[in-house]
Amino acid sequence: MTLDFDSVQRVRANIARAQQLAALRFRDAFAAGALPPVAHLRIQAAALIECADGVKLDGEIAYDVIGDIVTPYVERGRPVYPYFEVARTPAAIFEYWLIISEIESSTSWKMTRIIASSEEYAQALNRMQSPQIVRALVASFLPDVDIRADGTAMLEATVYARAGEERVERRTLLLDVMNELHFHGRELIAEGRGGVRV
Repeated sequence: MTLDFDSVQRVRANIARAQQLAALRFRDAFAAGALPPVAHLRIQAAALIECADGVKLDGEIAYDVIGDIVTPYVERGRPVYPYFEVARTPAAIFEYWLIISEIESSTSWKMTRIIASSEEYAQALNRMQSPQIVRALVASFLPDVDIRADGTAMLEATVYARAGEERVERRTLLLDVMNELHFHGRELIAEGRGGVRV
């Protein structure tokens, strides 16, 4: 099922509201005294769950830092995914992907933007250095979710990514029954010279 643009915008608004809430809470906590190095990540994770429509968490996200590797957990040593409850609706699965991507906070995710309309696609092309169109016709940029009877789902979404190289691509992810998302494939739509080294 394809999400409509209004649904995408509602999910984006939830994420933006969570980020604003986290910024305010972090500012207040910082003003009150010294904070541990990952306090901002914990505050943001809590706000993301609080502002979500179709995603809940049994517990609280904390983080371990070993060198430059930051690992979220609910119970140390176990993956966070089974602690999530994700409604099996297209909007909730799309929202969960954005939330878990923020919680895992990879460098490449910070340089990735969702594209959901031809206008957003045109803006991405305008930002690229020497864009090359690989796939001229794109039926829709909107996210698409196929929810299966076994509790798994396939999510397709279009993104503009700048990590390593500039690309617009349609990514396919598999959501398993334990709520872990697995990269399943990507289809290149456009690419450009440049990008940011990670």
